[in-house]
Amino acid sequence: MAHEDGTTDETQSPLISRYAFAMFDVLGFSKWVETESLSTILAAYRQLIERAVLKPNEKGSLSAVHTPDGMLFVVTGAPHHAYFSDTILLWCPLVPALVADFVERCSELMCESLAMNIPLRGAITLGDAVLDNKTNTYIGKPIVEAANLEKGQDWIGLTLGNTAIWSPFLAQQHGSNIIEYAAPMKQGYEQYAGPIVVDWPRRWRDKNRGSLISKLDELKKAEVAAKYDNAKRFAEYSLAKHDWFKYPEQIPSDAVLRVVPLSEANLNVISEPEYPRPDC
Repeated sequence: MAHEDGTTDETQSPLISRYAFAMFDVLGFSKWVETESLSTILAAYRQLIERAVLKPNEKGSLSAVHTPDGMLFVVTGAPHHAYFSDTILLWCPLVPALVADFVERCSELMCESLAMNIPLRGAITLGDAVLDNKTNTYIGKPIVEAANLEKGQDWIGLTLGNTAIWSPFLAQQHGSNIIEYAAPMKQGYEQYAGPIVVDWPRRWRDKNRGSLISKLDELKKAEVAAKYDNAKRFAEYSLAKHDWFKYPEQIPSDAVLRVVPLSEANLNVISEPEYPRPDC
């Protein structure tokens, strides 16, 4: 298709924009490829994306967005996605209307993949990038940050990177979606992890998927036992802190994740004294 400037869809340069970005790695992918046919793996990927990413939000297409002036209801949709080899990418524009639903779908991806015996390890970051499926262009610091954080984690889990520890972004998230927890990291990668993770075990419980501990034990392999044990410890912590956000008086004064006023709940804030706008 030709445009007014003479370019076509194939030659037009993709745009740089601000995104919430997530990268997931399939644990045990090499053995999966050795034991299953490519058609089986492709079908599993498509089923996983359809169930966790593309299906309509169970709460409907309306999402509540907190702003300094109150609460707005906006129409949301599925995030963009791509997958190749052992990697799954999700992203959406970094705007208030989309980021809560985005994190929920990332959490659902963690749960659905585990239910399908496809354990994932993931990272969420924010910033400027080129993410364009038409031209297969994926460039930007959020990708580099997520790649370092993803491979540095020593569990089945989903961690927010340092750029995602930004109060306007966190203020859009419901307390049931995220929780303050130190993700287990491999030596040398500690600097990439923020202090907040996605509370996907709670989503697992809320959807009555059965015992998460039993599921992790079922998939546990001796050579990566530590990853499963770390995930089990987090599942137990998540259960113990199930309704942490309902008791703000019990939140430690030095906690990063806290109850915030509406004045902080807008991603369009220009100046953030405590959490600077992510420079990516």
